[in-house]
Parts: sequence; C-alpha cells; structure tokens
Amino acid sequence: MRNVYGGYEAGRVNIKDLPRPGQAHVVTNRATISAVDELIRKNRRITTRETAVELSKNKGTVHHIIQKKLGYGEVCAQWVPKSLSENQKTARMGVCLTLEFLH
Repeated sequence: MRNVYGGYEAGRVNIKDLPRPGQAHVVTNRATISAVDELIRKNRRITTRETAVELSKNKGTVHHIIQKKLGYGEVCAQWVPKSLSENQKTARMGVCLTLEFLH
C-alpha cells in the first residue's frame, strides 16, 4: 500500500503534518461569539439547537462557542458561567427546587 502523504522513504524531510481531508477546525469570529453570548444572556434556558437555528450556524460550532470560548456550563437546564463558586451553584440549585419556582 502506497503512503499518499509521502514518507521519509520517498525523500520527505519536513516533519510538519500535511493537510488531510476531514473535519475542519471550528472557526469563530468575535461577532458570532458576541451574538451567542447575547442570546444566552437574554434567555438562560435557550438550547444549543435554538441558538444555532437563530444564528444560522452549525450546532457543533455553537456548542464549541458556549463551552470553550464563553466558558458556560449547564446547571439545572440553564447556561451559567463555570466560574461560579460552589456556594453560588448550591444557591442556584436551591432556587430551582423551591415550590414557588416549580409553579
């Protein structure tokens, strides 16, 4: 079987990876990140799919922005910053479990 990427036996001397077919890296710009952040701040219960449809973006791209770029995590079906302390997270859970909130 022939190595289509060129091996050292064929005289290759560069050790960097050659371009390969496959999934491209997620490319995001500041405007898209800001738009996702604005939607989440307006409605903390918005889903990744709803955000993707609203912005006409790929669901995976939106998920990457939410998790990696903005640093949000999902707590009690709401997007919250991951930088909350344990006390703040516990307080949010307490609010979610109150009878007043459930009605």
